[in-house]
Amino acid sequence: MSTEECVWREHVVRRLRERDRKECENFKEIIVQNNRLIDHVAQLKSDNLKLSVENEQLRNAVSTGGSGSNVAITTLEKKLLAQQEELTDLHKRKGENSQMIVDLNLKVEQQKKLIAEKEHSLYEQQTVNNRLRAEVQLLHSSLDELKKLNTTLLDEHTALQLAFSSLEDKMRSVQDENRCLLERLMRYKSKDADKLNEENESIIRKRSAKLKRDLEDAVREPNSPISQTVPSIPHSNSAAQFVGGNPVSDDEFDEASINGAMEAVGLDDEEYINARFSAGEVPQDGMRNSALAMDTLKAAGYLGQPNPTKILMKFEAHENESHAVRWSPVERLVATGGADRKVKLWDIGKGSSEPRAVLSGSSAGINSVDFDSTGAYILGTSNDYGARVWTVMDSRLRVSSYHFE
Repeated sequence: MSTEECVWREHVVRRLRERDRKECENFKEIIVQNNRLIDHVAQLKSDNLKLSVENEQLRNAVSTGGSGSNVAITTLEKKLLAQQEELTDLHKRKGENSQMIVDLNLKVEQQKKLIAEKEHSLYEQQTVNNRLRAEVQLLHSSLDELKKLNTTLLDEHTALQLAFSSLEDKMRSVQDENRCLLERLMRYKSKDADKLNEENESIIRKRSAKLKRDLEDAVREPNSPISQTVPSIPHSNSAAQFVGGNPVSDDEFDEASINGAMEAVGLDDEEYINARFSAGEVPQDGMRNSALAMDTLKAAGYLGQPNPTKILMKFEAHENESHAVRWSPVERLVATGGADRKVKLWDIGKGSSEPRAVLSGSSAGINSVDFDSTGAYILGTSNDYGARVWTVMDSRLRVSSYHFE
């Protein structure tokens, strides 16, 4: 501690000396000039004294007589006047230098006061430094204690990690067991579902066979009411069918079921209408001929339309498979999504497929697309658990989100 203080004090003394040297260096030339002026004044005084003596001698010589010395006297008087003017100038410069010395003395006093204040501040800083050193020692001791505590916590953390690893192993085993149990449960449920499906299929086959026999009986006897030949089918003023053993109204009527039943018994549309007329389901006075009855039943949805057999348009939408397609609700625009991670918009209003835009931004294959009700936005989902929303007008990606279970 004493060695550090000595070094510090020497450093301060050296800095003070350098500061004094720098401050005195600015006034050194003034002091030298002042000393030269003082010496010059003394010399001028001696010269003035000599000239005064010579002047007196000349005056004495003039008073005794002599004309040749008048010119020398005049010259000496001029020289004396010049010397007096120079002496006056030197006295003036001496006064200025004296005032400058006084000002410099005042500055020196101010600097001394500033040095005293700095020394006082230095003493206070030394006190604060000593207090901070004590605090540093306390902090070092606290740091050592915290290191020990950290070592203890690391040991506890290691123990907890080992316990956590063992618990994870147990959890994995439980998950594996749960997965096995779920697989067994799914197998049992699939077996039960297969049994139920077989039972339902057998019931449906029996009911279909019964319905076929009833329809065949109704065709053989067209003048007898269907309510007498087929007592299991309830009749009303609207058509009805049986689905799964339950009667279904006209609003829930299935065209494919009637068409299948008609094909099974070999009935065409006119024979089906005549059979329904004979059963009293459609009034005779409301339907004047079979053609009008057929049109009415087709308009009501009782007769199925044929499936499409002609391809209107075919085009290559994507490089790989095409997974999704959707019509726009407001214009003749089709959106397709495929395995090439793109959603493409196609304009088919002119009878041909013209590409309008390619919507990118997905990192996996597109599996479904859909428009909003206004046709301004399009939603696409992909196999990376992501859903993205584009605007149709500028084809820009607006929203991108992910969902992970």
